[in-house]
Amino acid sequence: MMGRIKVNLICGPHPLFQELINCPPKNVEYDVNIVPNTSYNNFFARRIKGIISKIQGILMVPRMIHSSSDSELIHSTRGVLITNKKPWIVDFEMASSFTGLNWNSLKNPLTKWWIKRYLSSPYCKKIIPYSNAAKKNLLDWIDCSKFKDKLEVVHPAYHTTKIKRKPSEKITISFICRTSPDPLDFYTKGGHDLLKAFEILNKRYENIYLKIKGSIPKHLQKNLKNVTFTEENFSREKFCEEFLYKPDIYVQPTLVDTFAIAIIEAMSTGLPVVATDMFAMSEIITEGYNGFLIKTNIHWDRYVKFDPKYKQFNKDATKYHPEMIKDLVKKLSLLIEDKNLRKKMGQNAFKTVKTGKFSIRERNKKLRKIYDEALR
Repeated sequence: MMGRIKVNLICGPHPLFQELINCPPKNVEYDVNIVPNTSYNNFFARRIKGIISKIQGILMVPRMIHSSSDSELIHSTRGVLITNKKPWIVDFEMASSFTGLNWNSLKNPLTKWWIKRYLSSPYCKKIIPYSNAAKKNLLDWIDCSKFKDKLEVVHPAYHTTKIKRKPSEKITISFICRTSPDPLDFYTKGGHDLLKAFEILNKRYENIYLKIKGSIPKHLQKNLKNVTFTEENFSREKFCEEFLYKPDIYVQPTLVDTFAIAIIEAMSTGLPVVATDMFAMSEIITEGYNGFLIKTNIHWDRYVKFDPKYKQFNKDATKYHPEMIKDLVKKLSLLIEDKNLRKKMGQNAFKTVKTGKFSIRERNKKLRKIYDEALR
């Protein structure tokens, strides 16, 4: 029988961490310093993150914290390093998680020295990338030779919601992006490419609709046939109902994501997914099984080595990408025309989250083993 342990969970306000708090590993009690909520991407939170990132960039130090908890073990998230002399583990989404997403800071030798110093410490027991892509990204940026054996991938997990979708001649595609006054956010999420693809699809099919949660730049709002969008801050229940439970297909033509939790959310309700083939997406979507991957020639992670402030990337992101538009039309057409394919892929998507590598059971099994090893 596994003994009961108390773990200090140092997490941010992303709802992903609420999934861990709601369903912890067996006999694990979390002492949580920040209670997650769904307003993590609001204007105030983004401003604070931006200010912190700028300060870290000036000081050239990674994110660090000292915990006052009396827990036996510290589980830090988002690349926050721990200064306590007690066992700790840390998870991260990409290499720049350790510098508050500041790639310019990560290029600095002093910053790298700080990161290596803490990750090679005997108190750091495990370093947990969310994906194999994140692991590779860290190895590309940081010399991990002294602590490579500490790296172990643990995919985030999400609860599932069984939805019985009503038969309908109407086919709805949903897309979730940011509610933001900055039009660049819509472009980097691939929204303009999706609108162009949907314009083509609208000429082929009479029964399709596109629902967008987020902001569309004003000049792109003209002549949007069968497209609706909202910037309203729904309750969690209303949001899920409108953008996850009612639609038939979920699409994410993003140019910036690393591990898009919105895709896991969609799959957890049995939606087939069409998403860009970048970073960890191919670890989430198995082509032709639970969704389709869209080819793109613009990958953010290939820019940051020479463009750490995203200036060239942002410029290129605002252009139309013919290869993406063509592939979006092709893959979405397959799902629009074949309801049995939609159903089968949706079932497989649900299974991927319910019992597969993104299941709570799989995540908890790995985390409990890591916690036990860290305390030996």
